[in-house]
Amino acid sequence: MNYLMARVGAIAVLLLGLAACSDGSGVSGATSLGASGSSTGSSGVVSGSPIGGSSGGTTNGQSSCPTGVSACSGAALGVSVGTIQLSRNGLQTIGFSTTDLLPTNNNTAEAFGLLPANEGFAELRVLHDTDANISAVDLLLSQLKLFWDGRTERPRIIENFGLKRGRVQLGDQGMSTLVALAPQGDAFWDNNASTFTGTQDRYANNHYFERAASACDVSDAACVTAANNGLRLVAGNWRTGSLKPNQISATRLHEDGATQGPDQIPFAGFKGYRDLWNWNYRYAHVAGWVTKDTINIQEWGGGREHNKERRGTIAFGQLTDPAALPSSGSATYRGYARGWYSPDGQTEVYPIAADLEVTVDFGAKQATLRLLNVRIDEVLPANMEPNVKLTVGSTNVLPFGTPTNTAIGGIAHGDAAGYAGLRFFGPIDGGTPPELAGSFSIKGLSGITAIGGFIARRVVQ
Repeated sequence: MNYLMARVGAIAVLLLGLAACSDGSGVSGATSLGASGSSTGSSGVVSGSPIGGSSGGTTNGQSSCPTGVSACSGAALGVSVGTIQLSRNGLQTIGFSTTDLLPTNNNTAEAFGLLPANEGFAELRVLHDTDANISAVDLLLSQLKLFWDGRTERPRIIENFGLKRGRVQLGDQGMSTLVALAPQGDAFWDNNASTFTGTQDRYANNHYFERAASACDVSDAACVTAANNGLRLVAGNWRTGSLKPNQISATRLHEDGATQGPDQIPFAGFKGYRDLWNWNYRYAHVAGWVTKDTINIQEWGGGREHNKERRGTIAFGQLTDPAALPSSGSATYRGYARGWYSPDGQTEVYPIAADLEVTVDFGAKQATLRLLNVRIDEVLPANMEPNVKLTVGSTNVLPFGTPTNTAIGGIAHGDAAGYAGLRFFGPIDGGTPPELAGSFSIKGLSGITAIGGFIARRVVQ
């Protein structure tokens, strides 16, 4: 337990966290995709109504992003299969911490466990150059049951992981902007005890502390540009035909909901932290996010303050035009998966990574998803390895849905079951889409849970 608390403390100070896993968080340690040990799961067929609606896209299958945004996951479609939610340009899954769901939670400072959920919504917007190097991000989170007053949802989270002091705002178009904080004593900061909820939006999305940029080699112009926006960029080798994607990571301690603002906040991270990673090729992205937040804040009329943790993955990008998908033939895609698991759904999560192979039969309208070499993606002392681990591999078949640039359905992974979905990205090249990305979530009878995302490129057999 002492090691666990030290591990959690390291995450809380945010100099570690998921962004500090191995180089590529599993990418550099990937083994051959020909590894044995995968097990056969269910067919993945989902009962009930098919996915409804159109792709929400333009002529190339991509729904318009706001002006000035290079790629975005887009608004919710209001359509889900199990725990997989579809958005205009992608799909996602979300997990809730479980200790905060208990009737009594003696450890109010931390939030443990993982429960795949079909609640809440995350949206990601990115800005990148013509070579797909990301320089700015906006993570938008809503409806995650984060109640400052114990009753109503807190204002939408707008996180850009910026370095400067100020207030983050998001207009109808484009990436977020940073404006100056109102001075101390200004009427803007009125949080009169009789009008708790009237000013909650004014205490959300404020950056009260400056922070240093991530370190970069000064000769790496793309990394320096990203670092100036609080991001760490590591270029992949996919441009030369390999599989390693571009990778960004970001972390920020936050004070959302703290009524001591703007000049009396006791320390950075007073109300929690946020973490983000994003992998991308030319057209496809997969991202993972974590937010830890204080709820039931006394100054807002809440009761017993404690912390909640939410996390999720988002697959998004430039969608393949559904009308352009081939009606015959097949293609193989290889890449990587990343996410988190809890051995019993109640204890602290561990980061996981896996190798990935997807074989798509366009004539049969199905995708065979293989997770291989599933592993914990951090170095642990031998005596601290969890006793219960995820099965090292599985094979599942996902039927195509509607829109037809989607394959989605039920999966089995060892003695756990859940859902997975993927979408195709990029204009048709050589007769098939060049890239894909997706999300998955599972839960076992023993309580083991996991959520994650994956990304893959087409390979020549």
